[in-house]
Amino acid sequence: MVKKRKVIIKKSFDIQGREIANYIRKNSQQNAQKLINQVDITTGVIEDSPKAFPPEPYLETKSNLYRFALVMKSWKIIYKITNELLIFLGIIHTARHPNEIKKLRTNNYKEFI
Repeated sequence: MVKKRKVIIKKSFDIQGREIANYIRKNSQQNAQKLINQVDITTGVIEDSPKAFPPEPYLETKSNLYRFALVMKSWKIIYKITNELLIFLGIIHTARHPNEIKKLRTNNYKEFI
């Protein structure tokens, strides 16, 4: 039996998700809802199989702690896995500068919702 990791959702992940959905909602309520649904589905899949997704190339570590999953082809859900934790760090547009992704590197697991 596989031991489930404790799930932590950083405040930044929640805030970014809301901001993105509100931005999309200005042009399309339907697409905003589609994004929300896809994020919910994808986070569930990540919780079930976190190592099934590829390592985040801008946050390389020897043990591939940082990984990402694509949502609607344009958004990356970036998360970190440790032996005990699964930490959802942020949602970033794929066209964002790599430095924005690098800012998500963390050892602070206390700032969560």
